[in-house]
Amino acid sequence: MKSILFPTDFTELSLNAFTYAMEYAQKSNSKLIVYHTYTAGDPLNEDAQAVYNKVDIQNFRSKKDKFPPFEKLIKNSKAGNLNVKYVVDEGTFVESLKKYIIKKEDKIDLIIMGTQSSQNSLFNIFMETNTIKILEEISKPVIAVPEKAVFDGYLDNIVFLVDYKEDEIIPLGDVIEKSQEFNSKLHVIHFDLAHVESISPLMETFKQSLDLAHLSNVEFISIDSINLKKSLTEYCINNKIDMVCLINHKRNFYQRLFSFSLTEDLLNNFDIPIMAIYRD
Repeated sequence: MKSILFPTDFTELSLNAFTYAMEYAQKSNSKLIVYHTYTAGDPLNEDAQAVYNKVDIQNFRSKKDKFPPFEKLIKNSKAGNLNVKYVVDEGTFVESLKKYIIKKEDKIDLIIMGTQSSQNSLFNIFMETNTIKILEEISKPVIAVPEKAVFDGYLDNIVFLVDYKEDEIIPLGDVIEKSQEFNSKLHVIHFDLAHVESISPLMETFKQSLDLAHLSNVEFISIDSINLKKSLTEYCINNKIDMVCLINHKRNFYQRLFSFSLTEDLLNNFDIPIMAIYRD
């Protein structure tokens, strides 16, 4: 069985992201591992303190407790019988998370986590310290769920950004498979900023590398643009996109662009999850 790792600090942000994690785990038939780290003596946020008052964190592993806020969300959801495991480790967040993944007690296929953005925009969510460290240091796909994302229980429309590079073919194949599980429409988008020559031959060669003959839910789109971020934002709004997928490596064109902030007048409250797929 596949496993999804869900790190939590028990904040409202984390609870909001858990709605995505439950749905993803159910649709992909995965075990959901709710993961928390603590350092003795460190100050706690109010939400974490409330959970600590109900469970003995330091003896958690031996007592096999559950986290009350998440049990309540599961009970009130339509997710069905989820396979959920609760894990507590002592130590700093990123280092403990890396060690847990490396020791392979549970083979982790995906990480889903909540993240904040000071600009409230999907293009800045990777700038938060913990999220960017995870993306850079842990070779697993990560779905980052912005704090203001609202989940209706469905992933009807998914965007996958491509630059028609060879290392995008395998990740795209994986996302195509997921889109079938979620009964989603997959929008495979290339933004043509150079306008030097027709992109059609490159698109056709790329498509031939994939087994698309039996699929009706995948659409390849090329968009001429001089402002990628504005064009993508408009596309996501007009097509009710539920998640954006991109390749996570330093050479990636889109990843570099997302490090710049949007101008103040662009859709301050537009927030959707982003899946960053790790490639060497």
